[in-house]
Amino acid sequence: MDQTRKDDRALLWMFDAKKDKKHDKMPDFSGPGRIHKDVLKDFVEAYKELGDGETLKLRCAGWVKQGKSGQYTFITIEPERPKPDLPAAAEDVPF
Repeated sequence: MDQTRKDDRALLWMFDAKKDKKHDKMPDFSGPGRIHKDVLKDFVEAYKELGDGETLKLRCAGWVKQGKSGQYTFITIEPERPKPDLPAAAEDVPF
């Protein structure tokens, strides 16, 4: 992955849409998103490496922020990767 690019995951900005909601099937939140072409390639590679043939597990994180037009939730999405193995504790060494 090109470490010089700014975006290293899919990005979403979710604004409260309840005031515009006219029926139950309309969303409570909506907003724009962005994914860099290299991130999209990373998702495809992660699917090939980590996917189960049908799906790729994702990690999502969100932050509530205040912007010029009101409060919104900023969300990032990236492939879920296995946690690296931690080295054994010193007391586990058999010598």
